[in-house]
Amino acid sequence: VIGAGVAGLAAIATASNMGAIVRAFDTRLECREQVESLGGEFLVPKFDEEDEEGDMEGTGYSRVMSEEYYLKEMELFSEQAKECQIIITTAAIPGRPAPKLIMKDAVDNMAPGSVIVDLAASTGGNCQLTKPGSTWTYDQRVTIVAYDNLSSRMSWQASSMYANNMANLLDLLCKEHKFVLDMEDPVVRGMTVVLDNTITWPPPKSVTQTKATPTQSSNQKKESKKKDLIIVQKAKAPSMFSKRLFDLATVGEFCAIFCFIGFFVIVGFFAPISFVNQLLYFILAGFLGFYLIWAVEPALFSPLMSTSNSLSGVVILGGILMASEPSGSPTNVLACSAIAVSTTNVVGGFAISYRMLLMFKKEE
Repeated sequence: VIGAGVAGLAAIATASNMGAIVRAFDTRLECREQVESLGGEFLVPKFDEEDEEGDMEGTGYSRVMSEEYYLKEMELFSEQAKECQIIITTAAIPGRPAPKLIMKDAVDNMAPGSVIVDLAASTGGNCQLTKPGSTWTYDQRVTIVAYDNLSSRMSWQASSMYANNMANLLDLLCKEHKFVLDMEDPVVRGMTVVLDNTITWPPPKSVTQTKATPTQSSNQKKESKKKDLIIVQKAKAPSMFSKRLFDLATVGEFCAIFCFIGFFVIVGFFAPISFVNQLLYFILAGFLGFYLIWAVEPALFSPLMSTSNSLSGVVILGGILMASEPSGSPTNVLACSAIAVSTTNVVGGFAISYRMLLMFKKEE
């Protein structure tokens, strides 16, 4: 999603709710928090030397980018086009043609079946291949939607969103049923032009500040670059065990597999049958515990508590059988430890399940 305005944020929220991986870009870096709060990833062009904040003129929706910033954007969009199947562009500059952000080479990089929705088609479109007022398929692969009358197609939604914005604005300005201009509020200060016969426009930089982080001085940048060079020089070469063989696995993984095979061959030839059976039970129990308990998200622990309790009950029974060994022997000690740990798990599981059930009961 290019442009995190009203339409862009609505697109981000809708796509995130539908389970899509959403990435968004906007020249206003203060939009990062809004994008991330809706489940999107905010993209920022990478610069080597100059501060991108100084390369843009204007504020808000009217920001004009420098040539270097524009080229960095093109690189970013071209790379993202290789991974994204849907691109929604909303970038527009009032009173000027829409900037061309999605070039032909970026469209060529998109996968077959991809879609570009150009919401800036009424002012020329953000895509180089946009045909304002129509929908067409480029190279029988990428569909480009470029209606120039979307506002007339969405009159109800537009009126509802505008009314919601105006209601929120009035709530901000009319506190305790009184019209109050709180000039300490960045929203009120940023939109106030004249107050008490005094021109208050443009707002101070503290209100229009769009940098996510403070600007580094040239000395700090040089020091950070020196540190990066030192880190790169100190970085060790990759070990031979990290090299991949036949594009299947690394050398270390192959060595681990062969070691396991050798271990089981030795066990099969020299170990008694009873030991082999116990070893297989232990391995299966390890896999079961890992995938059922260790690899489960913490948010799912409560629904799995009944299953965990049943497994712990089996462990308690096994521990009781093994605890009959001579007192103080390794088997007896391990059995008693298993009984203690499993009992703790069972008691805690029932306690948590009971608290969950109380959440669904009405208070008397």
